[in-house]
Amino acid sequence: MGVSYLIETDEQRILFDVGHNVNQESPSPLELNMKTLGVTLDSVDTVFISHNHFDHVGGKPRQKAQTFSVGLEQVPLPSVQAFVPIPMSYPGLNPVHAREPTQIGSGVASTGTIPRQLVFGWIDEQALVVHVAGRGAVLIVGCGHQTIPKLLERYDEVFSAPLYGVVGGLHFPVPEGRLNLLGLNVQRVLASGTGMFSTIAMDDVQQEMSQLHGRNLGLVGVGGHDSSDEVIAMFSDRFEDAYRHVRVGERITIGPPE
Repeated sequence: MGVSYLIETDEQRILFDVGHNVNQESPSPLELNMKTLGVTLDSVDTVFISHNHFDHVGGKPRQKAQTFSVGLEQVPLPSVQAFVPIPMSYPGLNPVHAREPTQIGSGVASTGTIPRQLVFGWIDEQALVVHVAGRGAVLIVGCGHQTIPKLLERYDEVFSAPLYGVVGGLHFPVPEGRLNLLGLNVQRVLASGTGMFSTIAMDDVQQEMSQLHGRNLGLVGVGGHDSSDEVIAMFSDRFEDAYRHVRVGERITIGPPE
């Protein structure tokens, strides 16, 4: 369980989150995937951390220390700029705390963090906005703890380009999430809805999906990290040709209209 996306624009190569090294292995699962896909760390110029949860920063020790790591060791990243959702450190770097909407590069920006109180604690999460010429903006989301309504509200407040797509973790663990601990469905009970006794329901998913559908989006992709197979199938059916599966090693390409 873990999230990491490689985002390539005309001018940047952005590593979005760094997964979860659950067994503290070397090489880490992310390093193995990068090697399989032919992606080298020295080809990355930007690291973007959506939020400080263990499955996005490289494991629980990294979350606790408010840092991140691609592998077991924090290798030097001398040519990298990092944008983080809370004050975080990394040896040799001065990560930028993107609390407010922040430009990251040409046509690329952070939404700034959107806070939320979860059962297991407060979380600040940012999403990435990439402008595609002739299309509009694509919103790339780590876990979606912010919720779709809050993300859309922030987007409309800050950005003027039409919203073309939404891709990533939208946090719809309905009817069940993928992480169970001592019989408790962690993603649904502790990290969604408004509390342990008011968890997210399918009606909520339908309402937020309708919000997105009303935007007439050209691209929608829901990650399986924190959304159920049932919800992914619903999105695929609802958005038809606009839908793209978010799967390890598969490329999603968005270019200008021909």
